[in-house]
Amino acid sequence: MGTQFRRLSCALGVVAVVGALCPAVSFAGDPDCSQEGPFTPFETIDGDNPVTMQNGRVVELRASNKSKCAWGRISYGTPGEEIWTDRKDPSANEHEGFLGYTRIDSGSAKYTDAFKNDGKVMRACGSSQGVIECTGWF
Repeated sequence: MGTQFRRLSCALGVVAVVGALCPAVSFAGDPDCSQEGPFTPFETIDGDNPVTMQNGRVVELRASNKSKCAWGRISYGTPGEEIWTDRKDPSANEHEGFLGYTRIDSGSAKYTDAFKNDGKVMRACGSSQGVIECTGWF
């Protein structure tokens, strides 16, 4: 019981810190998005997609041309590892981070919710064993 409580407290602490530092954080996807007709975009800027971390975890940005949305996926992972997406306007230096932030709760993979990328670029980021890796922007 004590270990579960400490893990829950730690997880809630991370979410609270992320929410405080990034007030525009959205954990729920955009309502008009679907993951219909998914593909993995390979033509990315400033990085590859997918990215294989040193420990074998795969961080991938997935997208749908039909809904003009994108989402992140982490695979070959373990419970507790994190995945989220970032979105930015290509002509601006700032970006929205931690969109759809989630963690693997069981199994070895997890998807974020989908977010609109129409007119914007997106990337997926994952965290495993204290190391963060991100895909290129698409």
